[in-house]
Amino acid sequence: MKKLTFTLMIALAGLFASCSNEQTAISTLENSKTQEMKNFDGALKSLMKPENRSTPEEKSRLGAQLNERSLDILYKASNNLLTVNRIEFAKAESREGKEKVISQATKLYFEKLRGMEQNAKSEN
Repeated sequence: MKKLTFTLMIALAGLFASCSNEQTAISTLENSKTQEMKNFDGALKSLMKPENRSTPEEKSRLGAQLNERSLDILYKASNNLLTVNRIEFAKAESREGKEKVISQATKLYFEKLRGMEQNAKSEN
């Protein structure tokens, strides 16, 4: 009985240590993001807010494309992310141009995020 209790205590201690390390890795990754990356992440999350969702008439007109509000939110965040990283891009006025800038910024964001995750894994 004592051995079982001791084994259970060791297992619980290991579980708590494991969960603690996982949370540390997540917070370290979140802390290592630049302000522009955080803004871009926030812009992506803001698309799900009710005021930024497409209305029924926008859905019928645009289909699965972003509405103008969402497009502008992502374009501004994309513009900042690309500018800070000194990536050349043409200022966009058209919908297609804005979508290209957003696409380029999205690729950069996820490349940087993967790099941060790999650095965090190599440190552990």
